[in-house]
Amino acid sequence: MNSSPAHTQSAVPAADSVSGTPDAPARTGYVPGPDTLRAETDFAGTNFANPAFAETAFADGGSAPFSVAATGAAPSEWRDTTSAAIFGAQSTLAEPARIPLAPPPPLAENALFQSFVLLLAATYAMLLYRNLGDVRTLLGRISRDAATGKRFSEDPGGSGYSRFLNIATAIGLLFLGVAAVKYGDTLMPGRLAASIPQGATLIFSLLVSLASLGIAAYQTIAVRLAGALTLSQPFIAQLMLLKRTCFALGMILISPPLLLFALCPQGTGGVWFCIIAVELAAAAALYLKETLNLFLSKKVSILHWFLYLCTVEVFPVSLLWLLAVR
Repeated sequence: MNSSPAHTQSAVPAADSVSGTPDAPARTGYVPGPDTLRAETDFAGTNFANPAFAETAFADGGSAPFSVAATGAAPSEWRDTTSAAIFGAQSTLAEPARIPLAPPPPLAENALFQSFVLLLAATYAMLLYRNLGDVRTLLGRISRDAATGKRFSEDPGGSGYSRFLNIATAIGLLFLGVAAVKYGDTLMPGRLAASIPQGATLIFSLLVSLASLGIAAYQTIAVRLAGALTLSQPFIAQLMLLKRTCFALGMILISPPLLLFALCPQGTGGVWFCIIAVELAAAAALYLKETLNLFLSKKVSILHWFLYLCTVEVFPVSLLWLLAVR
């Protein structure tokens, strides 16, 4: 019986490979293979991290400390293979999961733009508080008898009411810029929205308000010029007062849902949008009805009314829309 240390196995408790507990019985009957023996004898005391070892051990095709093939011989050269040869013919190529890019932040959720909307809301509330009597007069004129066709074209008198209409018109122009930003944020493609700096949102809103002011200036000049040519300045004054009154009325009714819609996150606020659409359609229908009654009360033909709508109301808006779409 050979009792050399190389063939002696001490019976000490060993950790089981499955349970990992020190109390598990040690595995017996283990016989080191030839590669292990060669690693224990030939490479005993060798520093495997030394680069000189790799040069001497593998330069002449010698054996590695750990077997890489069943024959124990190191491969002499690299060769290409396919994934089917390694993983089997039924294997498929799995595409790596791609992390989707974060969508660009909405234009209407810019902090500077929302601060401007809140400031505009405070201005609107202050207007209603300080001109509550004028607001009551404006809303009360809706229920008046429209037989004469002058319920919105009659000036109730006093400079306070005229100043109220001017302030309401200015606030309404600013609200048009807010509505344009929110509407553009909904329809604008993501790539175009990402290319617009967040700080430019407020500038874009003010530019839309400035463009609306330009349209109002064109309408005023065109109507005043027509009144000067036809010698009908009193009729033109009533028409301009009617326009300002209907615009102020629409601003007062549409501004609250518009403010709530502008502060809603992207993809929400559909109820407020429907309310805005209904109120806008009602205000437009009221304006068309009142202008028609005014033209008929002055014995002006409907053909001139159509000409007024196409030249003064529709033409500048459609021209600006075509320029914006291009």
